Amino acid sequence: MKIDFSKIDENKFVNFNGGNGSVDLKKTEYKGVTVIKGRVKKGCSVGLHAHTIDSETIYILSGTAKSICDGEMEILRSGDVSICPKGYSHCLINDYDEELVFFAVVPKQ
Repeated sequence: MKIDFSKIDENKFVNFNGGNGSVDLKKTEYKGVTVIKGRVKKGCSVGLHAHTIDSETIYILSGTAKSICDGEMEILRSGDVSICPKGYSHCLINDYDEELVFFAVVPKQ
């Protein structure tokens, strides 16, 4: 199934999952799989949250971010992929000058 993000409304989420500032997301779901294109401005973040019933794979399209997955901090750059398996927790922090743009897939299990 093709997903055309230009046809999906973008919504602003303030303090998303307890994070700082706001995150702009375009989200769609197809047959139990949520697909997201997100933007995180400098100084904003997706807060630490647990994936108790699903997992999440994030692909960085542009920018740089810190990700903390189960206590391990990683720097993510354009082209990197971060996987948060079912049962783990993670967050995404933009402490950098450039806006962070990412693509995420969350399959229900």
